[in-house]
Amino acid sequence: MKMLPYSNFTAEEIDGYIRSVKPEQVKRSLSQAEHKFTDFLHFISPAAADLLPEMTEVSARIKRRHFGNTVRTFAPLYISSYCMNNCVYCGFRKSYDYPRRRLSFDEVLNEARIIRDMGHESLLLITGEDAKISPDFTADLIRVLKNDFAYINIEYYPMTEPSYRKLYEAGCHGLTIFQETYDPELYPSFHPSGPKANYQFRLNALAEGGKAGFYNLGMGALLGLNPNWRLEASNMAVHGLWIRKHFWKSHPQFSFPRITPTKWGYNVPAPLSDHDLEQMILAFRLAFHEADLILSTREKPEFRLRMAESAVSHLSAGSQVDPGGYQDHLDGKNLGQFSMNDQSSVEQVCAGIRRHGMVPVFKDWDRSFQ
Repeated sequence: MKMLPYSNFTAEEIDGYIRSVKPEQVKRSLSQAEHKFTDFLHFISPAAADLLPEMTEVSARIKRRHFGNTVRTFAPLYISSYCMNNCVYCGFRKSYDYPRRRLSFDEVLNEARIIRDMGHESLLLITGEDAKISPDFTADLIRVLKNDFAYINIEYYPMTEPSYRKLYEAGCHGLTIFQETYDPELYPSFHPSGPKANYQFRLNALAEGGKAGFYNLGMGALLGLNPNWRLEASNMAVHGLWIRKHFWKSHPQFSFPRITPTKWGYNVPAPLSDHDLEQMILAFRLAFHEADLILSTREKPEFRLRMAESAVSHLSAGSQVDPGGYQDHLDGKNLGQFSMNDQSSVEQVCAGIRRHGMVPVFKDWDRSFQ
């Protein structure tokens, strides 16, 4: 069985190669000016696990070359906690019986105003997998939000090109869809029902976004589901390479979300250590020099800042992860789809970035350059 429709190798072939890599091969890859997929496999191999200092040095040099000393900040805005799916790990799964919330048009704008007042000029709009949040409704929102935000990215349920084009033409230039796990055999056990159970349709959605014209195409795996994180990383890299080849006007983005507890509780089947996550992120920076690497508030502040020094280009800041969460936070409430390990304010995140010798950036382009 192929890893992905985009790959010529089976999972067994890739896994076998990764485990056969020697430290000398990792060092040789690090000495190269450009890094290919084979080098990526070297960087995620067990042989590279003891070479993180060397990988960090090269990765940091690449990051400075392409991003300077900057770290881009943004905030997510959740629109709905209703969901069509029953993902076993998610606090929003359909089978849970609890009061749900779907924000009205004006409530979304209120949340956005709070985020803008925090200083953010980049917004990640998260609709949730709620069928009642239509592309037309979302496109109308984007047209208004563009008055206050220089850049809007969106996490939306999988659709086809015509629907995504509505969002792009409204002014949204980034689309993010997490496959959650790229393993087609594991996938059904985590997604037993709902539209998300269709592995192939979800996998193809980023290509539909590429056809629609999105400038940024973001992907990720939910780390902690697959016991073989190296194979998960390989699949994500193959996906990124395929997107880069077929949609050369689009820019690949990679996120690295680890499962964190929800209010319902979930036993993570394959927890990923800080060391393994660091190796994975470094490997992506080494292999994808210009790609955006994104780390959310799921991670602890010190880990996020260390990774920003060596590899990560984007950090969320001051995040709330429930519909209406920013207003609720002002009102003293604390809910969310998952728990956050970094509850720092935007000011605290920016102070940490500066303390590490970097510069926080709220936007990196302006409408005058469009």
